[in-house]
Amino acid sequence: MTSIKDIMTKNVIFCSPFDSIKEAARLMFLNGLSGLPVVDELDHVVGIVTEADMVKLEEPVHVPKILGVLGSFLYLDNPVNGDEIEKQLAVLTATKVSEVMTSDVITASPEDSIESLAEIFLHKKANPVPVTQDGELVGIVSRADIVKLIAGDKELAKKEWTALVKKQ
Repeated sequence: MTSIKDIMTKNVIFCSPFDSIKEAARLMFLNGLSGLPVVDELDHVVGIVTEADMVKLEEPVHVPKILGVLGSFLYLDNPVNGDEIEKQLAVLTATKVSEVMTSDVITASPEDSIESLAEIFLHKKANPVPVTQDGELVGIVSRADIVKLIAGDKELAKKEWTALVKKQ
């Protein structure tokens, strides 16, 4: 029977609660991830930060209304010094991961079954799911890992997703 240890990613990219949202966002973007485990100095999972956490940041960014006229832009609500958006984004990106992460993390064990993992994905809406053993982070699994497994090839299921992307 296939267990989580057979499909999990063992080299986990993670962040600290003290990292900025900007750094976490960069890690996620550059590595094609939908979420990162948040780990303390003892390698214990203390949270998870996902794309959804970043999208629901409480500070809305005010985009000034502009009107294009003959190749020029007219600001309809006069942004202060023309860099108000950049200022707002700077405040948002200075936010620490600990301020937006989900602290009540659903984790799995390496020995858990794929069926129990599917239940977590379906009923608890968690994705990705950190894999812990004795409280320590040892891997991570996502819905994409199950899709690779369903694809049928065990070697395919063990490859990183970036190795599967068709290059043009």
